[in-house]
Amino acid sequence: MKTLLAKEAIRDQIYTYCRALDRIDNKLGYSVFAEDSKVDYGTFKGSGREFFDDMMNQHRQMISTHHMMTNMLIKVKGDKAVSETYMYAACKFPGKEKPFTVEARCRDIDKWECRDGKWLIVERVVCGDNTFIIVPSRDFPNYNGERDNHEDPCYKFFEEFDKM
Repeated sequence: MKTLLAKEAIRDQIYTYCRALDRIDNKLGYSVFAEDSKVDYGTFKGSGREFFDDMMNQHRQMISTHHMMTNMLIKVKGDKAVSETYMYAACKFPGKEKPFTVEARCRDIDKWECRDGKWLIVERVVCGDNTFIIVPSRDFPNYNGERDNHEDPCYKFFEEFDKM
């Protein structure tokens, strides 16, 4: 049972990471990485928090982002774990003449530790598997969402739920 609970807590952290990326929420993103974590993103090497700041600086230049995590393999031994998670991201850029989307497919390979009852990434290697650019013939506006602030409806719903 303890292993299943650990896996579920790690899964929640993986999903929290996506939410932090798409809502451009640095504080939430920091909550997934240990302070002494290391990240190798290929083009970036540094701490988890530095990595998240770098990602947010890039995401603030985009119109919108959408991250999904799938195919999670999580192994747990005591207070340590490893995981491989397939990640799909669609990042919409303004473009000079019309918007375009970069679709990225990669794998997040993480080492985890449970510290003070919370599972945190202590080391991450990102393996880029398949990335390409899509230029749509027609663009649709974004709706019901706000980025880079806490006006997105998800903040209100979660805060109301936490007060119940």
